[in-house]
Amino acid sequence: MKQYSVVRIKKLNREFTFDENHMDTRSPQVGDVATIVDVYDGAFDLECCDKDGCTIWLEIFDSKDAEFEILDDLPSIKLSQNEFIELFKFMEKANELFHQPMRYSEPGKVKEFALANYPLIKKFYYETLWDKLPEAEKERRLDE
Repeated sequence: MKQYSVVRIKKLNREFTFDENHMDTRSPQVGDVATIVDVYDGAFDLECCDKDGCTIWLEIFDSKDAEFEILDDLPSIKLSQNEFIELFKFMEKANELFHQPMRYSEPGKVKEFALANYPLIKKFYYETLWDKLPEAEKERRLDE
């Protein structure tokens, strides 16, 4: 298992205790689906979220704490350093505009952003990201 793998808990080999002082809403249970957030030497952080992306629980699991079924273990997709920096700069601009509702409710600011950034959005959508999509995902999207 690796970082960002998605797993289902098949069996718990230790009891996890719910602490209402944490942001969790309950402790892990058999059947929960979670993402490996970080991997350590012999342990890993698992996060289980609801359908809205809110954390249900976040726990450190030792390799002996549970048995898992791997649901999604997709390979990493590599971006060149230049692609990554270009995408980061774009996301920085998008975050600056969209992180506060009062900013994106100004039509002039949104239009200015669109005019300045659509060439980059188009490049990333049609070239960089599309080219890196797995073939099955491309086919699924073309069939929609």
